[in-house]
Amino acid sequence: MSDKKFQRFGKYLILDHLVDGGMAKICRARYLGEQANKMVAVKMVQPQFSNDEAFVRMFQDELNITFGMLHPNIMQVYDYGKVSGQLYTAMEYIHGANLKQYLDRLKEKKVVFPVEISCYIISQVCLGLHYAHTFTDKLTGKPYNIVHRDISPHNIMLTYDGAVKVIDFGIAKANTNSEATQAGTIKGKLSYLAPEYLDGLELDARYDEFAVGITLWEMLCSRKLFQANNDLAVLKQIQACKIIAPSEINPSVPKELDVIVMKALSKDRSHRYENLDQLNRALIRFLYSTYPDFNASDLKVFANNLFKTEITKDEEKFVDYGKIDILTYIEDMKQEESKTGKIKKSDITSGARPTSTREPQREKIQEFELTLDTSQVQISIDVPQEEKSTTRKLTKEALQGSRVPGKIIKNSASSGPKGIVKEKTASRMVRKDMGQRDEDNKSSSLAKVLLFLTASFIGIAYLEADRIEKLFGFNLHEMIHGDQEGREISSEAPLSKKKKLSIASKLNDFGGEIVLGGVDITMEVYVDGKKYEYMGTPIQAVVDKTLTVTVKKPGYLPFSKQVTLSKENNSAVVNVPELQRSRLGLLTTSQNYPPGSKLVYEEGGEIIERELPFKDIEIPEGIYQARVVNPVLGTEKKVEFSILENKKHFLE
Repeated sequence: MSDKKFQRFGKYLILDHLVDGGMAKICRARYLGEQANKMVAVKMVQPQFSNDEAFVRMFQDELNITFGMLHPNIMQVYDYGKVSGQLYTAMEYIHGANLKQYLDRLKEKKVVFPVEISCYIISQVCLGLHYAHTFTDKLTGKPYNIVHRDISPHNIMLTYDGAVKVIDFGIAKANTNSEATQAGTIKGKLSYLAPEYLDGLELDARYDEFAVGITLWEMLCSRKLFQANNDLAVLKQIQACKIIAPSEINPSVPKELDVIVMKALSKDRSHRYENLDQLNRALIRFLYSTYPDFNASDLKVFANNLFKTEITKDEEKFVDYGKIDILTYIEDMKQEESKTGKIKKSDITSGARPTSTREPQREKIQEFELTLDTSQVQISIDVPQEEKSTTRKLTKEALQGSRVPGKIIKNSASSGPKGIVKEKTASRMVRKDMGQRDEDNKSSSLAKVLLFLTASFIGIAYLEADRIEKLFGFNLHEMIHGDQEGREISSEAPLSKKKKLSIASKLNDFGGEIVLGGVDITMEVYVDGKKYEYMGTPIQAVVDKTLTVTVKKPGYLPFSKQVTLSKENNSAVVNVPELQRSRLGLLTTSQNYPPGSKLVYEEGGEIIERELPFKDIEIPEGIYQARVVNPVLGTEKKVEFSILENKKHFLE
């Protein structure tokens, strides 16, 4: 596994494919970051659909619905964005199988879903859907009025640990949808439609309730409720809505449960439960009154018995995935980010490293030993064993006029009083240890005093290098360590006036950040006219400079705002309002322009160049001062044209 090369997709390491569909594929992946042991499911939209306007709108609608929801019975969406022009979402990885796979496996074994487990699963589905139906935007207080519209065994996931998750809000109806459903189109699986859908009524939470009722009926009866030779016959069955009670097919279903199922499947939605919370309460009352010994962990036991082989194989795979050395992929990702000018704040401040099977690097401890006598100052330097060991002696005059380059590691075994300074890669720790002299070198008390004073002076000269430099003209810290400007500065290390370089200024002069609100996946972000690959994280910005942030969306007027950050106020929030639709007109040019001719004009703060001639190009309404240039012929001509909404303009 360590020799195998894996694909990196942005900040995710693709482990294997779970589903390959026509529009998108879903992969198991490992997050490359501080939570490197986190496994996720990444849904990657096929490139041709990532650029399709209608599909992008549908993609954004799903994100608007699911991104804010957080409930144990709904699959969570963690992240979304674009990588190399390809849309993606990163979601909670659910280690399990969908309800359809459970039903198929039970049919193979000629076994019916246990009644108590069926009721428990559907009760959990009710909890998740009721949360979605009543979900409210906490920032505005407005209800989303979500209706899933695609509840079926395919979209109910059961983890092998016994959790129940509702997935795929891809065609959900909500107030946040950008477009209404077109007349004559069917959203959802045919066999799980409710009668009111065929009657053209406005859908509400009771529509999902009918699909939940169908799913419970099919679990209890181990067969589909609405099935026929063709789609038209299925639609007629739904419209008639003549349903047999489950107990007539499966005698083990109690009559009390028949009542609950048949109420949820009422043709007239006003006769159904008022909402899914009410259906859930009815199921829970029945479950624990009829099966008082039931426990939620029974679903885990049931799943482990049914999918024992799959679970064992997955466990072996996961252990192999855990052995992948991801440090190489993380370094590759960081290099790519640095090339595009992206520096993450978390990387700057925390310096955290992801978990890895590699042996962790030990902190490099750097020490030097000072052996002093009354006639001269001698510095003995020992370097690591892998380097060539050298020892240098420096007199007082040498200390004043020269520097000792390099990093000093380990202490030597030379005799005499020792002043040891340990230096770590992230911070400097200075320790003074005045050990006892060897008995062979005992001298008079005067020598002890002189020795102590000399060592103390050197310690102070090292710790208070700036002050000593002002008084005596030399800087012991720089003599030993060299110029500090090229060294890494820790947030814990004291900074002198000569070293007022912040962590941010060390990193391409970034000292602040701009947070964007109201930006979605269909929009493009520009900073000072240059496109910024916005991934939802703050924009790293230079302080003491005015930046122009522009947000664009095809078919809409751009939004721009100037932002100036300072060292005192190094962050700003730019809330992007709802963009106004562009008033577009069409421009057609003469066919007489020679090859190589271009029309150059400004549109929304961006310089546009179009090859001439062209026909019926959409351009926002306005008056344009443009140039017709031909680099081949070396000609240039100024032209003016105006565009009116829904009008055609011809340019000679």
